[in-house]
Amino acid sequence: MSNSTQDFGIPVLTEVIPTPARTVHAETPSEPITVAPADSASLATDSKAVDPAAHQPIDSWLDEEWTRMEQKISERVLTQLLERIEPVLEQRIRDSLAQVMQVAAEGIRQDFHQTLSDAISDAVAQEVDKIHFSKKQNNL
Repeated sequence: MSNSTQDFGIPVLTEVIPTPARTVHAETPSEPITVAPADSASLATDSKAVDPAAHQPIDSWLDEEWTRMEQKISERVLTQLLERIEPVLEQRIRDSLAQVMQVAAEGIRQDFHQTLSDAISDAVAQEVDKIHFSKKQNNL
C-alpha cells in the first residue's frame, strides 16, 4: 500500500472533526450546560485556555448539594458493588448448602438403614417366636 494515495473520506489524526452542539445535564439543580463544538482555530491557539464562565465552580455548593452528590455517588458505588458481589455470594451459598445437604442426606441414609435393619430383625424374631410357639402347641 503506498502513502501517495490518500482516501479523502477518512480523517487524519491532525484534522479536527466538527461535532454538533450537545446538552449536558449537571447533577446539581442548575440549568443545563450547552457544549459547543470545538473549532480548530481555538484549539490551535491555546489548548490550555479554559473559559471560566463555561465551568461552574463547586466551591459555592451548599451543604445540601454536597450531601445529594455524596448520596448519589454512594448509591451508585453500592449498586455496582452489589452487582459484582451477589453472583459470587450466591455461588458460595449454593456450594455451602450443597455440602450441608450432602452431609445431612448421608446421616439420614445411615439412620434409615439402621432403623430398617432393626425393624427387619424384630420382624424376623417375632416370626421365629411364632413358629416355636406353634411347634410347642402341636407337641402338647
